Amino acid sequence: MEQKILLVDDRPEAAEASIISLENFVKKENIVYVDHAAKAMEILEHTDFGVVFLDIDMPETSGFGLAAYLEENFQNVPYVFLTGYADFALESYEYNPVDFLTKPVTKERLKKTFEKLDKKSESRDKEQIMIKSGQDYIAVCPEEIQYISKEKRKIFIHLNDKEYQVHTTLDELEKIFEDYGLFRCHQSFLIPLKKIVQVNPSRFGQTYEAVLKNQIVVPVSRNKYSLLKEKLKQIGVLVLK
Repeated sequence: MEQKILLVDDRPEAAEASIISLENFVKKENIVYVDHAAKAMEILEHTDFGVVFLDIDMPETSGFGLAAYLEENFQNVPYVFLTGYADFALESYEYNPVDFLTKPVTKERLKKTFEKLDKKSESRDKEQIMIKSGQDYIAVCPEEIQYISKEKRKIFIHLNDKEYQVHTTLDELEKIFEDYGLFRCHQSFLIPLKKIVQVNPSRFGQTYEAVLKNQIVVPVSRNKYSLLKEKLKQIGVLVLK
């Protein structure tokens, strides 16, 4: 798993044991640890995570409280309950966790959790979004989007094997697809982060260009370059100057 993991546990010694187990599946630098829910809420506002591991029994805001916060504000971020008390299992299913783990967690048990996360991700990739095109609505699978462009006053969604002109603004499409890994790299373009092969300075050095799969080249505004680098870093992609 290349995305960042957020681990929330008020007991540092228990968190360290969990981190050792998690390192079997993700690089240590991609594991972010905080010891209380308030800090987790703060960091979620500016960092993208592939999954959140939540201790349940914490002071002030419990793991259940943080799960409710995630479901209300970050519906597309999966979470896993992680606790030393198996008695919490029944109450946990009032929420929608990917898994419920009791500490200490073994490598073998965590493997099953990451298999569940992979299946959830695959299911999400096949999800379809209905977008208005002409008098009809088309079903767009986010995974099939090559890029979205604004050409004069027209908006086009370019898929793997076709393109559609749609009657939706680029601002609206940015809001719709930001949770599916599309990034507004330029005032006229949205691109999928996972399909970026490299980012280069333009010929004249004033802007940048993103090279996508199939050798599609899309402009990147100077004021978007730093944020794009950070987004790519969060999913494990290094951009060299």
